[in-house]
This record gives sequence, C-alpha cells and structure tokens, in this order.
Amino acid sequence: MKYVINFISGSRRAGVLLLAVWLLLGTAVRAQTPAPDWQSALVVGGGNSNLTTKTTTSNLSGDLYVAGSFSGIVTIGGTTMISAGGTDGFVAKWSQATSTFVWAYRFGGTDLDQVTAVALSGTRVYVAGTFISPTAAFGNFNLTNYGSANSVTTDAFVARLTDVGTTATVDWAQQFGGTGQDAVNALAVAGTKVFLGGQFASATAQFGSISRASSNAGLAYDGFVAKLIDGSTSASTSWVQTITGSGSKYVNALALNGASVYATGSVGGQSATFGTIAVANGGASNAYIAKLNDTDPSGSWQWALRASGGGADQGNALVVNGPILYMAGTFSSPTLALGSNTITNAGTSGTTDAFVAALTDAGSTATWNWGRQAGGSDDDKGTGLALYGTSGVYLAGSFASSAVTIGSTALAAGSGGALVARLNDDGPGATVDWSQRGGSTTSTTASCLTMSGTRMYLTGNFQNTATFGSQTLASSTAGQSTNYLAHLIDPAALTTTATTSALSSPDFALYPNPAHAAAMLTLPALPGTATAILTLRDALGRAVRTITVTLPTAGLRHELSLTGLPAGIYAVQVQAGKAMAARRLVVE
Repeated sequence: MKYVINFISGSRRAGVLLLAVWLLLGTAVRAQTPAPDWQSALVVGGGNSNLTTKTTTSNLSGDLYVAGSFSGIVTIGGTTMISAGGTDGFVAKWSQATSTFVWAYRFGGTDLDQVTAVALSGTRVYVAGTFISPTAAFGNFNLTNYGSANSVTTDAFVARLTDVGTTATVDWAQQFGGTGQDAVNALAVAGTKVFLGGQFASATAQFGSISRASSNAGLAYDGFVAKLIDGSTSASTSWVQTITGSGSKYVNALALNGASVYATGSVGGQSATFGTIAVANGGASNAYIAKLNDTDPSGSWQWALRASGGGADQGNALVVNGPILYMAGTFSSPTLALGSNTITNAGTSGTTDAFVAALTDAGSTATWNWGRQAGGSDDDKGTGLALYGTSGVYLAGSFASSAVTIGSTALAAGSGGALVARLNDDGPGATVDWSQRGGSTTSTTASCLTMSGTRMYLTGNFQNTATFGSQTLASSTAGQSTNYLAHLIDPAALTTTATTSALSSPDFALYPNPAHAAAMLTLPALPGTATAILTLRDALGRAVRTITVTLPTAGLRHELSLTGLPAGIYAVQVQAGKAMAARRLVVE
C-alpha cells in the first residue's frame, strides 16, 4: 500500500498531518482494537521508599528519564542515593535496551527540594523544580536561597546535565524567585531555547537579569513563562511574560510549536490579564489555555481562553499538533463550559472529574472544538496526554471511581486506578478507541505519561499491591506509598508499516533523501499565499528548527541546512495559510 500526502486546503484536518508515530510507522489504523496488554511493570526506588515521580520524558533511542523527589535512602538501578534533608530532587535514566536504570543523580540540601519538570535536547538533560533549603547542591554548583535564615521561602531552579551514556554530569544550575514562595512546574526545550512555566508570590522575583514585580503585592501568585538561552556554562534570560490579577494564577504545562508557546493551568480572582489581554473570570479558579509568540526581546501574549466553571478547575497537560491543541485537566464544577461546548461532572458535592478538550489555533485567536468529561462519582483527575496517529490523543489519569465514563462511553466495570485511554478526534468530537487500567481501583495514581515510538510509559504510585495485566507489584510495608513504572505497546501502531515515498507527491518534493548536510525542498505556486512556515521535527514530533520563507509566484526552491543534526528520522512540515503537509526525511 502506498500513502500519498498532499496539501489540504480549507479544512481543520490539514493541521493534523504530523505525529511521531506516523514518522516511524505510518498512518494509524482507524478501526477499533482491543485494549493493549501491559508488557512490564516494576517498582522504582524500592518497595518502601519515600519516592515520588513527578515528570518523565524520552529520547529517540527509547530511553526514559524519570524525575521527582525522595527522602531517606533510595536505590535506583545500581545507584544508591541518600537525601541530605527532608526531601531531595532526583533524575534517573532508564535504558530500553537493557531494561534497567543506568544512572541516577540527586540534587538539594537540608530541607525540602524537588524536581518537577524534565526535558531533553540531544544529550542535554534539563531539570527544573523548587528548593527550600538555605543552600542546594547541583553537582559542583551550589544555589543559595533568596530567603533569610529565619524564613521559609521557596525558590525555583533550572539545571542542565549532559548524558554521557552510563553516567551524567551537571553543566550549570540557576535559580529564580525572591523572598516569597516561587516555583517552576513546566519545562520545554527547542534547541538552545529553554522555556519555564510556573508562579511566583515574591513581591519582586528575579529571573536572571530580568525582575518582575507582583501585581498584588505578593498576596497571591502571579503566573509566568520565561525564555532562557542555553550557553556552555550558564543560561541567559531572554524574556519573561506574566499573568497578573487579584487571584492566584498558575502555569502547569507548556507546549511548543515553532515560534508558538502554549501554556495551561488555572487563574483565580475576578479577572486575569495576559499582557494586554484581559480575561473575565468571575472569582472562581478556572482552567485556561493561552498562546505566546516567541519574539525577542520580549515575547507577547496572542490569545487566552478560559474553561468556565464555578468550582476549582485546572489544566494539567498540554500537547500540540499543527494548529490543533489538546489539553487535559481536572474540574470540580458541576458543569464546565468550553466555548459553546458544555460537559457535566458525573459526581456530586464537589468531587472532581477529569476532562480532555481540543481547540484550533487560528493565529491571533482560537476556538474550542470539543470537550469530554472523564470520570464517575468519586475523585478523578486528568494528568497526562500524548499524541497518537494523524488525529488522536492518549489520556492518562488517576481514577477513584469504580464506574468511569468518557463522554458518552461507559468503560468496563472496575476501570478505576491508573487509567489510559485512546481517543480518536473526528473533528466535532472524539470517540474512545480503547481504555486500559492498572493498579487497584482504590489506591493507584497515574502521574506521568510518555510515548517513545510505539511504547507508552506510565508512572505513578500505589499502596499495598498494584496489578498490571499478569504482573502484581507489592510494597514492602502495608500502606506504604510505592512508585511504579509500567509500559504497554499499542497494537495499532505495531501492525502499521510505513511505505510512503518522500517523493511520491509532485506538490511537495524533498531531496536527496537520505540526506547529509542539506536537503532541497520544492513547493508549487500557491496563489494568495505569501509565506510558508517550515518546521523540522525529530522522530518524537519535537520542533528542532523553524523558519518562515517567502513563497514566490513561480513556486519555492529552498535549501534546508542539516548541519549539526544527529543522524536519525525527521520530518519536514510545511504550513502555508490553512494548508499543511509533511515529508519524512532521513539524515545520515
């Protein structure tokens, strides 16, 4: 079978042609398939360790990076770590080839410190988080808290490590914040650009050479997104944009697409302001999604949309595919309005449900496409997202309800615990392809979801025992919170083969392929379209280079420089107006 991808004009579906699974395996099968089985599950850090996994990511080789916090003595693989105080942060590398942890690294001081986010760029591993310790150690680098010896304050940090295979070295570490409570929750990296998202309650917070004053005298949190440029021994702050207003504002997740930076979280108070964009809020804590344009030296907010409810609601996860954005989160409101779409909480008395929603970025504005409630009568949370196929998304969450629905689809009885579901985006809505649970229905959570090729990694914690398919894990002490790492393989991805020729369409050519130092891209004339955005993505869908080019009336012939790129599978995505197409490119 031969797959040909041409430009598609005037359709929302034109924005969903590129995903990492397609790059490696081709177009996804649309038919319903049975839920995939769990392939493996193991305890991380010991059966009675006080360890919490907060974030994960993977590289092109399928290796997984796990980060979070721990206390006491913890053994990960062959590395034993001892916390210096209450809790320390850590990051560890899991090798897919050997099915073992090959190295682990600890950070911190004598008080409460943690890693909350991790991201990769080649062999560079970035970690971010918070530290309360008066002094926190990051390899040979020591950071001193902005607070005084008699006050308890939280500062944010970001550090870079280099993964050298069986170990890692710390290259630099930097802190942000002031004399109040400040935190980083989200981290995204593209090349040498490092983006941080979080909140600060300091009256004045320092972000390298840039300072930001609180909009409410430090009485509530202001949200922020900051851009850093990575250097060899340090990073410099390029810009910082804040979310201001009388209530607390949080940035919980970030996603990148070329020059677009997307953020989600929650905003409180009567209104919240994103740069010059004021969003009425009504006093409740509401989920939002917003877009920044990464333009030095300041960056700028482009639009912001609120998910309107009367309770406590928040966005927790965010992924992007072309102009289509997916967000997941948690809502306690009886109903949650996503533009003209309204979803209803299945519980009562303030219990929480998970939700997943899709929207389209139209440049300076955005519109909600659909929303789906996920949960039941007890507390359920949406915690993770990953892209699937040409128009799909995986949702992960922690479900205490024994009877779970996603939209109008009732899942199998006993679906609570750590739950993963695959949703197919059909434009005006989404249908559930399959769902799979793990752990137990009463004491298992899902904190992180990461895709690596066809593998899906899920991490979280459990008490007593947790069952993943035929495998049962146990904590060594009854009631002890214990962390797990489990994975499954989506059979739809496994059974699909890629037979696309990079030169199969006359509309969009890319040659030579495979390429070394450069590749030539040609496009036909596109009347009425003056420019095109060219994005080079790696096999996980991450943008590594983005440029805007002029489209001549006779068509485009443009040489793409591949200098400095490691060998591997990439894709070149072209967006011209409302049309989009992609070609796979092999770099040798």
